[in-house]
Amino acid sequence: MERFAILLLGAIGYGFTMARTVSFWDCGEFIAASNVLGIPHPPGYPLFILLGRFFILLFGWISGPAFAVNLLSVISSILCCLLIFEITVKILPKELDERIYFGRNLRNLLGFFAASISLFGDTFWFNAVEAGSYSISMFVIMLEIWAVLKWKETLKHKYLLFILYISFLGLGLHTFTLLPLPAILIFVLMKNRKFPVKFFAVAVFLIVLSLSSQLYLPIRSSTEPLLNENNPANIETFWNVLSRKQYGNMSMFERALYRRASPLSQFGFSENIGYLGYHLNQWFPAPLGAQVAGAWDEGFWKKFQFFHRIVFEFLIIAVFAGLWFYRKNPGVVLVCLMFLLSSVGLVFYLNFADGTRPDSLYAKQWNTQIKELRKFVPDSIPDLPSLGKLNKQFSFYYALPANMRGAWLKNAQGADGLRTIFAWEDALEEQGKKMANPPHIVRREVRNRDYFFVPAFLFFAIMAAIACRKASKFAALGLMFAWLIPFLTNFNSHNRSKDFIARDFAINILNSVPQNGILITYGDNDTFPLWYMQLAENYRTDVVVINESLFYSDWYRKQLFKNYLNIEPGDLISQVIENNFPEKSVNFMLGARPEDYKEFSENMPIVGLVRSLGMEEAEADSLLLTNLTANYQYSEFKARGQEANAQTLDIYRYLAKIALQKEPDGRQREKLLELTR
Repeated sequence: MERFAILLLGAIGYGFTMARTVSFWDCGEFIAASNVLGIPHPPGYPLFILLGRFFILLFGWISGPAFAVNLLSVISSILCCLLIFEITVKILPKELDERIYFGRNLRNLLGFFAASISLFGDTFWFNAVEAGSYSISMFVIMLEIWAVLKWKETLKHKYLLFILYISFLGLGLHTFTLLPLPAILIFVLMKNRKFPVKFFAVAVFLIVLSLSSQLYLPIRSSTEPLLNENNPANIETFWNVLSRKQYGNMSMFERALYRRASPLSQFGFSENIGYLGYHLNQWFPAPLGAQVAGAWDEGFWKKFQFFHRIVFEFLIIAVFAGLWFYRKNPGVVLVCLMFLLSSVGLVFYLNFADGTRPDSLYAKQWNTQIKELRKFVPDSIPDLPSLGKLNKQFSFYYALPANMRGAWLKNAQGADGLRTIFAWEDALEEQGKKMANPPHIVRREVRNRDYFFVPAFLFFAIMAAIACRKASKFAALGLMFAWLIPFLTNFNSHNRSKDFIARDFAINILNSVPQNGILITYGDNDTFPLWYMQLAENYRTDVVVINESLFYSDWYRKQLFKNYLNIEPGDLISQVIENNFPEKSVNFMLGARPEDYKEFSENMPIVGLVRSLGMEEAEADSLLLTNLTANYQYSEFKARGQEANAQTLDIYRYLAKIALQKEPDGRQREKLLELTR
């Protein structure tokens, strides 16, 4: 009965709210790659792409490729929650079967509680209704935990071999699938320390077999698909994709040793990164946003925000207190270990930046340089303080009025670090050496990173259910319907059924470019939806889309000029423009700076969502008005609490305000005013 209820809740809840088309960020790239059996950004996600293609063949006839790949996430998420039910029931004592409430035993009711609140948790629900690798990765993680609990019941080695196989096979979905292995190893060693040689031989064979899914990357790349990022056709490029060389030479483990934010920022409520803010926002959203610390301030909502924090922080403590008396249960230990690995462990490993410290790679280089330069600085001059302290003092120094800086630097106790670094500079200059410049501060994470912590939220739901094992009949009734709270409070912000903003955005951009024109983009959200429209919906394939951030990679230029034979190539963006303009229209996303392209034309006016090189101002103004009021489509003008949507709508509002200054007629003015609201 409970299993059927979970299936029904998931089918109804996700059926009403799943995205019918493409969403922002990686969704467009994943759907496009699945449709053409291509290769997305590193590490390539081969198994996800193959499954995505299978779902397109199976369900694409219903409503297109995007719907089909979104459905993969929906089904994976429901199955994940079914496994959460099974895991919770296995860990809880069988004595709870004797406590019958409302015709159901308490053990099953608690399993339903954990699964149902997981279904509609903020971050899990967000990922469940759009194309992405997180939902299916969560399913694999829960399958691993379920399998190790089955091993505990039977002590049959086939379950451990199954875990090894699916965890390494899951690398083709996301590296998340390796996350449970340390906790599972501890769990297994607590029960059994001896395994036959045959077990290890089979284990090695299954790991190698599961990793063979990665061979999709070089095999498919050698056929030169339309989307072939990093071209992993040979051993070197294949390894570069697997090791994510595109994102830097420093490994994640090495980077984690150099903290890019304060512990308070990473574990607290800091914007885009704070774990606690995300955790407290999962099942009852904070009225002022997850990452706002809140205080007992003026206004009802600010007071409520403070109340929300206090209550939910106490609930976390209560869950751990409830589990403490059940700590000898190996299953409880396993779930708690998984929670700590996927919360505290991931916060440390991912090492998100809060905009106050330099990147770890440059910090390492700085420390190496300073260690070498120390040999040339007299012992009478103290060692340099930490980079964090130096950055704070430099920030304060440059924030002061120019006429106050000298006195502060000379006398203030808080300027000791700057006085030391200037003393180093003088001493090194006398030795004919040059002081190394402190590395620049890395910018804060550009968007919410809550999706990395989904495993923690799911395991906490299991922990909460176990902590409620002594629930009374009245409390059990509340737990049965606890899912209503996240469902009702999260429904509006997670209802993507009418969200066509990303698709509209891509169509409007492409339609802003004349036939066979060139469009230069810069980031993920102004590129991936375009790839989706061209590769999945075969829309405006005449437009040459050039992503500048990828352009300076040899593999990208080769693919670009091979796919678009109608443009003249060049090693630099400026050469491409020079070789094709003005015969072909050259257009830029709004982020382009006109001064960077003055060598071609002083005119680079806004004609809508793009700038058009060389167009006269009068013609551009007319086109801007026409695009915004007649040519562009706006299926739904609601952000629904999603950052990328909100930023896109802000772009439309910005353009509408510009257009209002271009002498629109009455009908156009009415439409533009509507856009600015």
